[in-house]
Amino acid sequence: MPLFSMIEIRDITISLLVLCAVFAYPEFTTNPAFLLTSLIAVGVAFMGHELSHKFMAIRHGFWSEYRMWPQGLVMALLITIATNGMFVFAAPGAVYFTGRLMKRPRKKELRNISMAGITFNLILMTVSLALFYYTSLQILSYMAMINAWLAIFNLLPFGGLDGEKLLKVDKRVWAILLIIAISGFLLTGFI
Repeated sequence: MPLFSMIEIRDITISLLVLCAVFAYPEFTTNPAFLLTSLIAVGVAFMGHELSHKFMAIRHGFWSEYRMWPQGLVMALLITIATNGMFVFAAPGAVYFTGRLMKRPRKKELRNISMAGITFNLILMTVSLALFYYTSLQILSYMAMINAWLAIFNLLPFGGLDGEKLLKVDKRVWAILLIIAISGFLLTGFI
């Protein structure tokens, strides 16, 4: 069985392209080259987030695969355009997982799978911030902001997001991750 199905590759690619466009809006309308910056920063953040969920689920013995959420992609585009890029709705899809004979994840497994993507984003946010302070490369501050935003958004405790699952199984971990994500996001506003 291949690690990625053709449907999963299609769904990840479409989701990635839509997210790159919404995070780059409206800047890319006057600076089309900014789409490349967005592709790099959003690509690493989004792919790392989703693949962290996928591989953590596999590590726990589950089959897992990413699926786009077409309505979420349309909402992302519409909300971004309506707010002129001031707010990004970042729910393009999710990694779904299941075990043999519909094995349900235990609390520890669910916590680990749910926090894997957020942890990836927080690590990349921290590394990007540190490297930005030493190099002043703007793509690093953009990458830090994207990762902080994805972590915060995914920690929202509703709608099937990671935050809803984490809050049910480990409120302390949820609160710690949220504090780190908000702190990092605030730091990106000062750089």
